[in-house]
Amino acid sequence: MSLTLNLTSGQVAQRKTFITVAEWNEGSSTAIREILGTRTEDSSMELNADIETMTDVRGITYTDVNKTEPQQTFDPYLIIGGSNLAAYLTEAVLKNDIQAYTNKFTIYQIAAFSGNSTDGYFAVKHVNCSIIPTAIGGDAKVNMPVEIHFSNDITVGTVSKLSDDFVFTAASAGL
Repeated sequence: MSLTLNLTSGQVAQRKTFITVAEWNEGSSTAIREILGTRTEDSSMELNADIETMTDVRGITYTDVNKTEPQQTFDPYLIIGGSNLAAYLTEAVLKNDIQAYTNKFTIYQIAAFSGNSTDGYFAVKHVNCSIIPTAIGGDAKVNMPVEIHFSNDITVGTVSKLSDDFVFTAASAGL
């Protein structure tokens, strides 16, 4: 399976079409999902590549990417009513329960600019990710900036719709 852009020639994908969704369980078998980015102006998935560069005896430079350690920061991440993730993380932070957010999340990255509601939208699913709060407090509003640290344990597939109640379908082997 490969990503095909659903854009006309010269059209630029809008930022709102690159969607990050967190999924976790709070001690039950039913997963909770939340689309991230409400009231966050800018957030990008950073690759954090481990790069090795060398120049050989002929003067030719080679660059090798050994691995990436992707992460994504949401700052601000405001405490907003109705956010199950904000409630979950606030309790974990106040109790200093780092196990509550270490390797506990499945993160979906959805490329809504690829695909459609009939065939599905291209997505990847990272399991065993961490969502780490970096602070809590603020001036007039309570902010708890978070960093997502992706696991690189990736399954490629599609999601059925652009809301948090989508169905993820893994790509068939060989596609």
